[in-house]
Formats: sequence, C-alpha cells, structure tokens
Amino acid sequence: MKTFLLLILICSAIVSADVILDPGHGGSDPGATGPSYTEKEANLDVAFQAKTYLESAGVFVGMTRDTDIYVSLADRCNIANTGGYERFMSIHENAFDATVQGTETYCYGSGSANSFDLRNKVHPELIWAHSYIDRGTKTASYYVLVHTTMPAILGEGTFIDYTAGWDESWRYATNWNDHEGRQGYAYAKGYCIHRDITPPDYDSGTSDTIIIDNLDPEFSSGGVWNTGTYPGGWGADYFWCDADTPDNWARWTPDLPRSGEYDVFMWWLAGANRCDSVFVRVFGLNNDSMLVSQKGSGGDWHFLGRFDFDIGTAGYVSLGDRTAANGDVVIADAVMWIYVDALGIDKYLPRPEKLTIEAYPNPFNSSVTILLERNESFSDIVGGVGATGRSQGQVGLKIFDINGRLVADLPFSRTESPGEFRLVGNRGRDSVRQPTPLIWRPDESLGSGVYLIKVNTTNESATKRVIYLK
Repeated sequence: MKTFLLLILICSAIVSADVILDPGHGGSDPGATGPSYTEKEANLDVAFQAKTYLESAGVFVGMTRDTDIYVSLADRCNIANTGGYERFMSIHENAFDATVQGTETYCYGSGSANSFDLRNKVHPELIWAHSYIDRGTKTASYYVLVHTTMPAILGEGTFIDYTAGWDESWRYATNWNDHEGRQGYAYAKGYCIHRDITPPDYDSGTSDTIIIDNLDPEFSSGGVWNTGTYPGGWGADYFWCDADTPDNWARWTPDLPRSGEYDVFMWWLAGANRCDSVFVRVFGLNNDSMLVSQKGSGGDWHFLGRFDFDIGTAGYVSLGDRTAANGDVVIADAVMWIYVDALGIDKYLPRPEKLTIEAYPNPFNSSVTILLERNESFSDIVGGVGATGRSQGQVGLKIFDINGRLVADLPFSRTESPGEFRLVGNRGRDSVRQPTPLIWRPDESLGSGVYLIKVNTTNESATKRVIYLK
C-alpha cells in the first residue's frame, strides 16, 4: 500500500510540473566573478527569488540545484528532461572586461516557436529589472539549450564583473535596491505572460529606498525629449530637452510603502550647457517647488530636501523647462526617496541579537558617529585591533557611494585623520552589551550624497545608509 501511494504522489507531481529553473555554475565552478560576489552566488539568489514569485502565481517550480554544488551540464539537462517539466529557464550573469554592461537573453536557433516566445517575453522584463543597456534577444547553441527537450531560454541579467561605473557584483552581494529580487521577478513575470497566467505583483517590501529611472513605468513625460547615452547617466540612458522647444515636463511617481518623512534626491548628468534654473516640484503632503542648477560636470545625486509624503502613489516629483532660457539643456533621469525614520535611531528598542549598525547624526555635514551593536561580546569583532589597524583580518569596514563604488576601505584607528575611524570604549570580553562608537570624517574629495557603510566580521555582515551634506 505504501509503495502504491508513493507512486501516485510521484505521478501527480510530474503531471503538475511547469518550469525548472537552472541557476548556472555552482560548487567548484564560480562562473564569472566580481570584486564582491560570484556569478554562482548571484544566480542561485535570483533563482530563489524567481521561484517564490512563480509559486505565488500557482506555478510548480523545480531547480537543477538549490545549494552551492557543482552540477554538470549533462546532469542539468537530464534533471529537466526526466522531471516532466514543460519549460526550462537557465539563469546566468555575464562578464567581459569590466567595462561592458547590459542585458541579453538567448534561445536555441533551431528551437521551437515556444522557445522564441518565452525568450521574447522574459527579455523586456529583464530590461525593466535593471534599466541597463538592451543588448537584445539572441540565439546560441549553448549545451543546456540544445540538449533539453522542452522550450528553453538562457538569460544573462547583467555583467557582474562591471566596475567602470560601479561595482556590479556589490549590488548582488547586498541586494542593493532589490537587485536580485527585481531580476527574479522579471523571470517570473515573463514566464507568466508567456503561459497566459496572471503574473504576481512585484513586492518591493518595505525598503527604505526607492529609485525611479526614466526607463521605469513610474516615469512619465510630455513634450519633446531626446535620449542621451553619454557616461554619467543613471542606468542605461537619460532624457534631455532644450528650451527652444517649450512646455517639456517629466514626472516620477513612487509607490511609497508608508507615510512619513523622506529625503529626496535627483540624479542628473551636469554640463556647461545645462540650465541653471530648472523648475522642480515636490508634491507630497505639501506642494513644494524650487529652482535647481544642472550646470557643472559629471553625474551625481543632488539633495532636494526632506518632505512629508503619504503612503501610496499620491505624491510625485516633477521638473519642467518653464524657467529655462533658449539654448539651455534640461536633464530628466532618476529620482530617489529615502525614508527618514528607517535611518534614525530608536533608543527604546531592545538591543539587537545580531550585529547591526546605527549612525548619528544622519544626515551629517562633517562627521558621523557609527555604532556597532550586538547582544554579546564584541571581542570577535574588534579583538586584536591595534593603533595601526586590524591584525587578524576579522573585521572589514568599507564605505560605498550609492552607485556601489568603493570610496574607502577603512581600518580601525585611534587617530582622527580624514577617512579613518576612531575607536573608543572598552573592546574586551567585559564589553557585553556595550556599544562601540566609531567616528567617520569623509575625505575632502568626497561630495555630498548617499553612502553605505558595510561591516564584515568573521561570521556576520551589516550595512547602513547615511547621507553626507558637505
């Protein structure tokens, strides 16, 4: 009887199988590598995200691997072919020479019409996920595309080795801006559209940061805008117009997860021919407006101010060229909202069980005090630290800008030199429940903006977002 029941369950599972996800590489095969993360790790993270979204839509999902193990190409195909799966999606990240970025999606050139359709449905969603350069839909004779018996695709989400503008691998390592979640959702949504299934809703969670780019659906515009691709834009490109064609406007409308105060930033690629009086409106609980100058050089985040917003999509940020002179160029690219309360310190909360970071004041204009908190001894975090730095390599303190570029790899130090930490307080075994404050004074070369503090210990890591107003 037990054997009979088991066979029934197995047959039922095979009949209901829909798609198998194939996280590329694994185990002894890291795939492409970046300074902060490997492709095998990113692929598995994205696959789990896709699996969660697919299952929420009622799709049965299999995986060729669900841990960090090596699985040969032949075994991957065998798992898929013998499991009764109807579709195969192989998840990869790309690499070249650290200067190329973009997204491309493949199917077998002699594959079925469903292979081409699945590829064509998933690819635009992958473009949505990251807003990187669209490198197109392509065909290739990759082993897993040739030797699987069901319609199959292979996605190359991003170039994980890219460091020319930011550390792309860091974005995976920290799931920056839900980097992995957005890519996982893209696979799930594209698959659902291909199979005529209602896609799941994208869940951005309760992240304290929302960024809307000119390629995102939350962006709208009117008038005559051109597309610019010079280096320094946020994402793949940006919009620009000149005041010779009047009445141009752009709007970014976020779906905010909660009501409260938000710090609002706008990204633009500055230049000598830019307008020095761009009209910007921040429509929250109040209707605020200002004039900003886009003159200068280089792309960067610019702090617009702190504003009250209601939950949902009632608020927005917009700009227009109504105050621009003829010949002035206006840029519309990206806007970022950072929930202020998520950056503050609640002194009445109990001590955390794991390592966390607090920072105050935040925003800051000259120095910020950083507090490492943990509900146990700090000895394994700061043990062995001397006046010249850490001796055992157990602790890493790094600071990144909002693009993921490493701006400082900071040692512990008792000095107060620019760009270093000052360690104070007891660091021994008796420091249980005793916070260890550190002070960071940004180097003069760093500009105003959002920075991320990341602390690595032997077994833990934590990140904290701070705002520097120079």
